[in-house]
Amino acid sequence: MLVFKSVKYQNFLAAGNAPIEIDLSAHPTTLIVGKNGTGKSTMAEAICFAAFGRPLRNISKPKLINSINQHDCLVELTFVAQNTTYLIRRGIKPNVFEIYADGTLIPSPASVADYQTILEQQILKLNYKSFMQVVVLGSASYVPFMRLNSSTRREIIEDILDIEVFSSMNALAREDGQEVKSETEKAQQAQHLVTEQVKMAQQFTDHMNDHRKQAMANLSITLTQTTAALQKATSEKQQVELSLEGADEVQAAFDVAHTKADDYDRTLTAIETRERKIRKERQFYAEHDTCPTCEQQIDSTFKQERDASLLVKETEAAGAIIKCKALVQKYQARIGHYQERLDGYHDIKKKMSYLEAQFPLLEKRIREIEHEIAAHKSPQVHAEVDLQKLDRQLEDIQAKYEKLMKQKVIIDAASVLLRDNGIKTRIIRHYLPIINRTINHYLNAMDFPVLFTLDEEFVEHLKSRYRDDFAYDSFSEGEKKRIDLALLLTWRAVAALKNSAATNLLILDEVFDSSLDVAGTDEFMKIIAGLEKETNVFVISHKTDQLIDKFSHVVTFEKSRGFSQIKV
Repeated sequence: MLVFKSVKYQNFLAAGNAPIEIDLSAHPTTLIVGKNGTGKSTMAEAICFAAFGRPLRNISKPKLINSINQHDCLVELTFVAQNTTYLIRRGIKPNVFEIYADGTLIPSPASVADYQTILEQQILKLNYKSFMQVVVLGSASYVPFMRLNSSTRREIIEDILDIEVFSSMNALAREDGQEVKSETEKAQQAQHLVTEQVKMAQQFTDHMNDHRKQAMANLSITLTQTTAALQKATSEKQQVELSLEGADEVQAAFDVAHTKADDYDRTLTAIETRERKIRKERQFYAEHDTCPTCEQQIDSTFKQERDASLLVKETEAAGAIIKCKALVQKYQARIGHYQERLDGYHDIKKKMSYLEAQFPLLEKRIREIEHEIAAHKSPQVHAEVDLQKLDRQLEDIQAKYEKLMKQKVIIDAASVLLRDNGIKTRIIRHYLPIINRTINHYLNAMDFPVLFTLDEEFVEHLKSRYRDDFAYDSFSEGEKKRIDLALLLTWRAVAALKNSAATNLLILDEVFDSSLDVAGTDEFMKIIAGLEKETNVFVISHKTDQLIDKFSHVVTFEKSRGFSQIKV
């Protein structure tokens, strides 16, 4: 239960620098009286401002400051909730908003709105609208329950029944649902993306495999052809090597024949030279009888003998020339024969050189082909690894998607339960008979015999004792006030029953001054007297003479030098 202990305010509305403090829990009933403008209703405004940062009436914050002093506006509200004593200090010029729990300041978050949310949801457990239906009823500031729209009515009743938590849970469920929906869409997109990646990777792998197979087939053909060429070259080399057998012997024979031919050619030249010399000498003797040198007569016998001797030598030389020419021709013939064979060997050696040059080229090409074949095998391994990685990613995404879908089922089920026509409706449906009985109990207690009921949509139905249907606006102001009071007391009773918005404080601002007649006032005072012991009722009124004897405590406000104060 929320127990308001005291309110203290200064430079607030008509109050000046001298603080005004009112004990809110000392007396069961308190009558607040005074002339117009003395600040009777300021207490209720101060309580509302301290708790919610706004007054009861439609007054802007700057106008809450005392118009004479114009600064140091401060309100302090003390109350007990959950066995903890709280103090709220809220001021203007300078701006102040502090909450103390058992004398210790509760740290303020960065946002003032968040601080206010902590105050309303975690400490007061009461919002402004519920406060206006449970704590305060006034002619100037109070908006009757019957004047509220259905959504506001629902909000107030949910707050009183302490089921607004389901609305918060429903909002959280919607947020979670949106988040799950977003995550599910992301998972679907990721699944589609990875599936496409798997498809593309598989297509690429298939293409690469086809390309690899074709390349390897071509390389295998090239390797076979190159290996065959190497084998052919090896075979030809072997044949060439066989063909080169005896080349050294032919070369040696060629060299011998060449040497012999040269020797015989030189010998032939020497013999021919000698033969010409002999022929020339014979010609000399044949043509000369006298020696040209000594001019002596050459003997004819000598000439004959010499000519005969030279003829023999000439004949021998001629025979030697014929033999030498024959030998030169013989060995030249041999040289020609051997040269032909050596020319053949030369061609064979050229072919051998060509074949020997081909061997390293072919062997290098074979190594290159084998390397290319090995290189074509590697991408396949990488592609398989990539596919396995993508498959694992796809499995993880599918697992996440299934988990999200399970969460979605749970959240959807929770949303069905938490929406307005779900569990809240069942709870409201359970309390509606109690609410309607309580409303009619207070109406009967105030001698207003009508049957008042609220349905599940919080639409009112009023019937007279003759079962005639009525509307709220069809009643007089006094009758409307009785309905408003009955609803106010009902909400307090239900709040006390639920211990949600239950509070000791009840403020009635000029309720008795306009709409209630004497009989209605007496009946209502009887109801007040029958309220719980821990209820503290404050009635603000001009009817001093009629009401003063009915209250256990009276507070009189007056103005002194333009400032409101309590008359001692």
